[in-house]
Amino acid sequence: MIDYTVVTADGAEDRRGGGDRLRADAGAEGAFAWVEFAADDADALPEALAALGMDRFGTYPATAVHPRPKVEIVDDAALLLVKTVWYIEATRQVETGDLAIFTDGRSLVTLRRGVVDPVPHVRERLRDAKFRSGGLAAVVHALFDAVVEHYDDAVEDLTDDVADLERDVFSGQRIDRNQEIYFLIRETLEFQNAVRPLITFAHSVRQGRSGAPLFDRSGFGEVAGHLIRVDASVETCMSLLTTVLTAHQGQIGTWQNEDTKKISAWAAIAIAPTIISGIYGMNFTVMPELHWTVGYPLALAAMAIVCFLLFRGFKRNGWLLRIDVRESQW
Repeated sequence: MIDYTVVTADGAEDRRGGGDRLRADAGAEGAFAWVEFAADDADALPEALAALGMDRFGTYPATAVHPRPKVEIVDDAALLLVKTVWYIEATRQVETGDLAIFTDGRSLVTLRRGVVDPVPHVRERLRDAKFRSGGLAAVVHALFDAVVEHYDDAVEDLTDDVADLERDVFSGQRIDRNQEIYFLIRETLEFQNAVRPLITFAHSVRQGRSGAPLFDRSGFGEVAGHLIRVDASVETCMSLLTTVLTAHQGQIGTWQNEDTKKISAWAAIAIAPTIISGIYGMNFTVMPELHWTVGYPLALAAMAIVCFLLFRGFKRNGWLLRIDVRESQW
């Protein structure tokens, strides 16, 4: 048995029946049928698609994990598979789900997987007579538009986190943030993979060459333009993260050079008294300094003077000072 909704100009009515009844209700004049499935309860999906004549896309894997976004158009039927996206700010993670839309212009089958679910909001709008007057095209448009609207929210949160990470990298703190940058690049790439495959379709919709009359109707062009802008925003985040990663790796190289200079400078300062004390510790009998009253204090003074001169020279050259990044940038 299949649960579905029959939508007419007078309202929307939930019904339940087999494939024959679904086909009859979907073919009624002035009405269309909407069959809605969740991924964990899609046993009747093949039967519904066969009853409505939309099984020409082959066996759709209702339990498949992360199918690639795509648009398939066969004769008068279309399959629009889009990724739903939501962003978890606490962990800086991009999570994705799926929304598959099967339609032939007279009936509609949807399959959803993931946290983001635009279906309840669209079903609520079916109470509005003006919305129902738009027919099946209005429902498909509303579903597609709701998914893209969620993209907007997610890309805004992602952009904020990229900006925060950029500020942290250039804050002057000597903290290795390579792992944070790589992680955010991976999440941005997941977002990009959810949006980028549909960009060619979006351009064709804006130009009125989608290949399906349903998508060439007014309203779909605006959603397609919105999708293109989201893709550009995600690309900007990816470019900025790549630049920040390159700059941060340069910072780490600079820090390592500074540490090497400090170690070398202190080693040079330490080796001077070591050489002097080594020579005077040989205890040769023919050494005039052994009989000098001022020999011992003179050796100590020589060590101190040499160490002071080396310290002063290295300090002038910046080998013993940590550079304040913010002050140097100013």
